Amino acid sequence: MIYLIDSNTFMTAARTFYSFDYGTKFWDFIEVQAKNNALASIDKVFEEINKGDDALKNWANEEFLNYFSTTKEEAVIQKYAELMKWAENQGNHYTRNAIDEFMKEDNADPWLIAYSLAENRNYTIVTFEKVNKNKKNKIPIPNVCDYYQIKYCDLFEMLRNLKFKL
Repeated sequence: MIYLIDSNTFMTAARTFYSFDYGTKFWDFIEVQAKNNALASIDKVFEEINKGDDALKNWANEEFLNYFSTTKEEAVIQKYAELMKWAENQGNHYTRNAIDEFMKEDNADPWLIAYSLAENRNYTIVTFEKVNKNKKNKIPIPNVCDYYQIKYCDLFEMLRNLKFKL
């Protein structure tokens, strides 16, 4: 199993409890785990990180660049197209705005899901989003993961499973 990290996981960690000015052990651990093929992310997450101008952007470009996998593969694009059809048919549950936001090409969420679906890859998506079957104004990653039977967890569960120690 490989952990596939969402934008909000990187951003929340960098801007709160693992800030780069005192959380270097965490970021070093993330790099080592990526080198050991235990975790990665995708190019769309990298693009979202690059919209900021902070230490996370610098780290992503200087230390983690090689661990953002491309979504420009036939299998990923095919799964993304299937996922867009699924989203378009969710009007009975989600608002039109939620569906439109999910379907934006620069939104990394559906690309993470498509990447993990492509060629039956064994990924666990790491996100701080929670399952919320009653939510109407956003399509949460875990809701879609449940539908497609994709594993997911939050950062802390991933860290426990990978035996991170402060």
